[in-house]
Amino acid sequence: MKSYLIILLFSISYLSSFSQEKNSFSLTEAQKFALENNYQKVNAENDLLIAKKKVWETTGIGLPQVTAEAKFQNFIELPTTLVPASTFDPTAPSDQYAELKFGTDYNTTASITASQLLFDGSYLVGLKASRVYKEYAEKNVAKTELQVKEDVGQAYFLVLVAEENKKILSEVAQTTTKLLDETIRIYEEGLIEEQSVDQLKLTLNDINNSLAEADRQIAISKNLLKFQIGFDINNEIVLTDKIDALLAFTDSENSLTSNFDFNNHVEFQSIKVNERLMKLNFNKEKFSFAPSVAAFFNYQKQNMSNQFDAFSGGKWYPQTLWGISVSLPIIAGGSRLAKTGQAKVEYLKAQTNSKQVEQSLILQAQKSRSEYISALSIYYNQKDGLALAEKINNQAIKKYNEGIISSLNLSQTQNQYLESEGKYIKSLLDLFNAKSNLNKALGTN
Repeated sequence: MKSYLIILLFSISYLSSFSQEKNSFSLTEAQKFALENNYQKVNAENDLLIAKKKVWETTGIGLPQVTAEAKFQNFIELPTTLVPASTFDPTAPSDQYAELKFGTDYNTTASITASQLLFDGSYLVGLKASRVYKEYAEKNVAKTELQVKEDVGQAYFLVLVAEENKKILSEVAQTTTKLLDETIRIYEEGLIEEQSVDQLKLTLNDINNSLAEADRQIAISKNLLKFQIGFDINNEIVLTDKIDALLAFTDSENSLTSNFDFNNHVEFQSIKVNERLMKLNFNKEKFSFAPSVAAFFNYQKQNMSNQFDAFSGGKWYPQTLWGISVSLPIIAGGSRLAKTGQAKVEYLKAQTNSKQVEQSLILQAQKSRSEYISALSIYYNQKDGLALAEKINNQAIKKYNEGIISSLNLSQTQNQYLESEGKYIKSLLDLFNAKSNLNKALGTN
């Protein structure tokens, strides 16, 4: 019994630990989780599946087509045919007709037909286009993955910054609370005026308001992150990465910043695939002037009788044939020429778009690198400024306790510190956004 309890407790502890690990995410883990659960990624994967099915659909058009058909007819009244009566009676007037009925009351037909496309230029181009479209869907999946990772990264960092903001505000609130308690004690001893107490209460009230807002920002940021990765919003989530680790570039990223090749960027690869699609569409329209050739084979049996005996010994009459059909478009009112002209212009537009994207990617890489360097410099300056403002604030608290400065002077110093803290938090966000934009420009998110 004792051993059973030990095993049970161990299992509960293990499951609890496992559940907790599932709620804890580094940025890489969050991005990986999102790639499996994000709504946009799921839709992109489904689009790829559709493209793969489209390849098979198009391929099937050129494979042998076999159809079977069965038909049963029961003539309640046989149709009447009029023929000149002179056919049977030379003396009959020329305007006289004989009424004849041909056929049997029951007709049953069973047939099987096979056909094979021998040549169709549009089909050959369409088959190639379906495969290129699958490649386009694959590039779209890759683009979606990059976008998802970028969105998750921004949401993840937003939570970290919100938590960092709360951490700094909490430290300031704790220090101000202690200072207020000490000031109240001194006031009660009659050594200072009530204004000093009120001034600190006002400052602490502002800090507490900022803390409450920070809590709301953390909750909102976490819910945004949960949404981005496809995590249940009602469950708690814990972030394990630290800000400094996310702000640093890896060696591979640093080499990319100086050796950018737009040919490796998924955006350029995608636009080039689209250009190939437009070229194939142009070729398809040109092939609309070419003939299409197909072979066919048909075998059928037919039962004809005035009694329904198709399945009770009635006689069946066979028929077998094969042939080749050629279809050659001749005149279509100029519509084919118009479609071909449109397809050519679309192809030229696709070439222009490829060139535009190429130049845009090069420019964006240069611009994003410059903005990152600028944001990094501002971040270091604001970080140093925050440390300096904290030092000044601590000195002001010491002077206030010694009675050298007034509560008003202390309040001004604390406001300066909080202002520096706000600038530091903004520089954090700006730096990460600049890093994220640079990664996106390089295609390395």
